Amino acid sequence: MIDEHRKWDRPGVRAAADFITHCGNQLSGIVTLNYDLLVEYALGSRGFNYGRTGEILQGRGPYPVSQWRNPVALSGGLPLAKLHGSISWDANGKYTDGRRGLSGKALIVAPTPEKRPPTELKYAWNLSGKILRHALRILVFGFAFNEYDEAVLTHLRDAGKDLVEATIVDVRSREDAVRHLWPRAGIRSFQPTPEGQNALRAWLRAPK
Repeated sequence: MIDEHRKWDRPGVRAAADFITHCGNQLSGIVTLNYDLLVEYALGSRGFNYGRTGEILQGRGPYPVSQWRNPVALSGGLPLAKLHGSISWDANGKYTDGRRGLSGKALIVAPTPEKRPPTELKYAWNLSGKILRHALRILVFGFAFNEYDEAVLTHLRDAGKDLVEATIVDVRSREDAVRHLWPRAGIRSFQPTPEGQNALRAWLRAPK
């Protein structure tokens, strides 16, 4: 469950939580193409929403009785848009754990060429568009900007047309692809940690 304390034993959860905390009020939203629950684990139900504060998740909280006494509500102010769906979603709603992925009924977009989002994910794409349209700067981790991902690239280009700066954290340079999407934005590139750790920390400390 996303609010259980044992989530902190999962690799990367603490690091993700610390990074988001360091971003502070610079962070106005998160857009992800991943199906996993890393962001949900890092923030907990009090740290994010899927576009509507107060939304109730199906399933229990950290303790079995909490499903009936205290339903799990997303009360955080940070919007999280999952463009490719989630292992915690299915056609019937959103849940407090990822067992939809184990059942094979998760609401996700399979990683195939020419993929298109189902209508059930339209709200997530609308939320992503809202986040990007109001952003001046974007920080991108681990996105390859593959040409076959046409729907996502078009979405990023159109919604992010007013971006001032794009910072890319990747082992490879993505400058050409990034400049094609956002020609008016300044571009920075960092190596992932540990090589790029100092540069990324300096970027976080710099006034925006």
